[in-house]
Amino acid sequence: MTQILDWRPEPGEVVEFELTTDRTPVPHDVPASHFQQAHLLSAAANRAAGRRQSPWVAMAFDLAGRADLDALTDAWQGLVQRHEAFHTWYEPENLAGFRLPPESLTVLPMRVGDFTNTDDLRTYLHRRIDEQTTAGRPGVLAGVIRRDTASTVYFAVDHAYTDGHSLALLFDEIRARYHAAYCDASLDLAPALGYLDHNRRERERSASLTAAAPELAAWSEFLAVEDGGFPDFPVGLGNDAGELLAATRLHYPVLTGAEARAFRAFCARHGGGFGAGAFAALALAQREFTGNDVYRVLTAVSTRAYPRLLQVHGWLVNLVPLLFRLPASPTLAGAIAAAQEGFQQARAGYDVPLHRALELLLEDGDAPAIPPMASYVDGRAAPGSCDYLRTDATVLTGPDNASGVSLWLNWFPDRADLVVSMPDTPEAVTGVPKYLERVREIMLSAASGPRPAP
Repeated sequence: MTQILDWRPEPGEVVEFELTTDRTPVPHDVPASHFQQAHLLSAAANRAAGRRQSPWVAMAFDLAGRADLDALTDAWQGLVQRHEAFHTWYEPENLAGFRLPPESLTVLPMRVGDFTNTDDLRTYLHRRIDEQTTAGRPGVLAGVIRRDTASTVYFAVDHAYTDGHSLALLFDEIRARYHAAYCDASLDLAPALGYLDHNRRERERSASLTAAAPELAAWSEFLAVEDGGFPDFPVGLGNDAGELLAATRLHYPVLTGAEARAFRAFCARHGGGFGAGAFAALALAQREFTGNDVYRVLTAVSTRAYPRLLQVHGWLVNLVPLLFRLPASPTLAGAIAAAQEGFQQARAGYDVPLHRALELLLEDGDAPAIPPMASYVDGRAAPGSCDYLRTDATVLTGPDNASGVSLWLNWFPDRADLVVSMPDTPEAVTGVPKYLERVREIMLSAASGPRPAP
């Protein structure tokens, strides 16, 4: 995950793929999901207030040689017609829903020109991404930087219509479609379900919940600790008022591929998975910094509960309450089982929307504009993940805001790394790295410790 201001794309010829139609959008009556609604309204409020924001996520990867424009155009044409996320949308200000007939969509390659300077190229792409992903109707920008030795495909999507799994789907599908078109080979892809059916089910599920529903028990316990509300980060952030401030982003390599596998084996010997071990390490470091042996955090979980949802392109992620207590004599080995149990209980509530839970259980009923959280994703099974390193695949994000700290721990075939978003204050910039370095030390010690006898 790379902040776009740190991205250094090699210059080349830029071609964008313009999505056109000869049809007029028609309304649809499916409400936005809770996260979509919060995201779109927050982005609109930020624009109105003139605040820095980048409500999109993007991805870039390389193709060998000078990309064939006909093959790439064919790839995008098939993709945008297959996935509902590219022909249905919500207006940012009033959340009115619209759709286009997928067969009416046409993709046209538009030559932008040659760039000879990396900074100029990045500035141009950043501006275009910001423009295109906040334009209302399918907020997407797709293009390619063509060079003789290798070409960089890039695409950016309004976060309201994509999540990390969806980005991986796009990476895999674009490459598969491109190579099929380039080689004049057949490619048989089944129709993909749309995200609107998921939105409808979520809203129906939400409407049936009450504050006394057993599904909200984990939320009630989570919010009852320490006089309610969300937990403070283990170090001071210089933002006691919880304001939305300009954010900075850090990237930490945590474990090599071999170390990650060793860490997973250590966790398995002590009753948990890689994610449980990571949360246990976060909890142990918290105890060292604060003395608090109760670990609470919002963690991201997928709402793709059934195989038929795996091909859906959209934002199918929820935040759930993770809570566990460290043992009396805390060690990583001793904490993993408690973290695993807490993680499993948290994931059991994958279909209780964060915003609905807080609406029912908190007096003000509001979630933070950007809820602080800690996400763990095993990306090794994502489609095409074995090619990430070879193709220089990179997730891109833009400059954004934060009131607290968000962590993304990702395990890929060659490494495990940690990305951190936090308020850009002197206190956070000084304190957060110290805490995270201690988390890394705990994990690395387990990964490099003595192996059990055969």
